Amino acid sequence: MGRKLVTASFDPDPPRFEPIELPPPWPTRPWIYANVIMSRNGVDTWARVGPQDDPIRAIAGGDFKRPGRRADVRLMRRLRASADAVSFGAQTLRDQPDLIGGVEDAGGELGGELVRFRAGRGQSAVPLQVVYTESGALDLGVRLFRTAGIAVIVVTSAEGARVLRARGSEARRVKLIVAGETRVDARGLVRAHERLFADFGVRHLDCEGGAVMLDSLHEAGILDEIFVTVSDIEIDPAAHAGVKRITPLDAGSARLIAESRVAADPGYRFQRWRFHDR
Repeated sequence: MGRKLVTASFDPDPPRFEPIELPPPWPTRPWIYANVIMSRNGVDTWARVGPQDDPIRAIAGGDFKRPGRRADVRLMRRLRASADAVSFGAQTLRDQPDLIGGVEDAGGELGGELVRFRAGRGQSAVPLQVVYTESGALDLGVRLFRTAGIAVIVVTSAEGARVLRARGSEARRVKLIVAGETRVDARGLVRAHERLFADFGVRHLDCEGGAVMLDSLHEAGILDEIFVTVSDIEIDPAAHAGVKRITPLDAGSARLIAESRVAADPGYRFQRWRFHDR
């Protein structure tokens, strides 16, 4: 088991809004953190067989009104609010074509508080959106690319950039970061995030997955910490194809710096694991 250092500064759902305290960025790249939900037995996602096959809904127990699930969503929005950029892989966008990594939809008063929090720091209401795709196989007609006032950067290969330009990325005002010729390897990912830091002012980046993307960032050595919500639902891996689990955290590669629950739904556990110290 990894070394534990439980802190009192992490509350998944405080009664009043509190910003998430994050370490400062590195000298040449952002502090990169992630946010995931997984089942009690460690399943994070699987290959969907249709729009009704929603891993997140299943892992959350099918009830998005559960206090634990509501706390998870509110934590996700607080993590977005603390970020200069929110990122996700192309498959996440395919699975959730209406996805925009914003904060206003947090529910209750929290959405307005998060917008005011960002405005007080001189930030736009919606963080910069970053999408990773090696091939450029993105549907530029989805909500993310046609909503006014949202800045989008796509990290891709030179080949993927050609595909995106041919599909009209410039007309959509999508900025491209080329991180390799035909593929984006670990070195390319590092360079891409250095570009986000130097050219776009990204100091804190919140990656929302998917599992393949998180593994890629971890293998590149630039995933700094991960917030994990653990539900009390057991998922049968044999019932799904392409089951993914997050990088093993308790094998010594990370240390648990905080763990807590919400009193109204103790079946959910909220953990904060750190790979690097700053």
